[in-house]
Amino acid sequence: MKSEEMNVFHKSCFQIKHNTLFQRLMILALFFTHFLAFSFSQSQKGIASYYGKRATGRLTSSGERLHHDSLTCAHRTHPFGTLLKVFNPHNGQQVVVKVNDRGPFGRGRIIDLSWSAARQLGILRRGIANVEVTVYDPLTEGPPPPADSIPPVQY
Repeated sequence: MKSEEMNVFHKSCFQIKHNTLFQRLMILALFFTHFLAFSFSQSQKGIASYYGKRATGRLTSSGERLHHDSLTCAHRTHPFGTLLKVFNPHNGQQVVVKVNDRGPFGRGRIIDLSWSAARQLGILRRGIANVEVTVYDPLTEGPPPPADSIPPVQY
């Protein structure tokens, strides 16, 4: 009789340990998803630079070829395909770009823009600018402004 009671006791202890471990993992998972969603919804302020025209044709981290007339960018954390709104507070210009590369890896830089995006923001002359980057949501902000209609480049 005592051995049966011991088995029941061991089973209930295992269930308690298993349940608390599961609960801890769930709380941890919820915390991280909330943290990631919060960090992606916030804006970033920092320095933007751009790819020169000579980078045209280079393969990006996403596998696409870079073209200087496309409105694309490199960002360290946002997933490929994410639309970002980049605002230049110095002159009030803004542009919507698509993430298709990783970087920048220069100190203090938060985004690398294509040549065309840099031109629209007015940063070609200086080469860098302080910008504010936010995730662009077409559902709440409407469709992005039309980009220059450029045919796809075949290499």
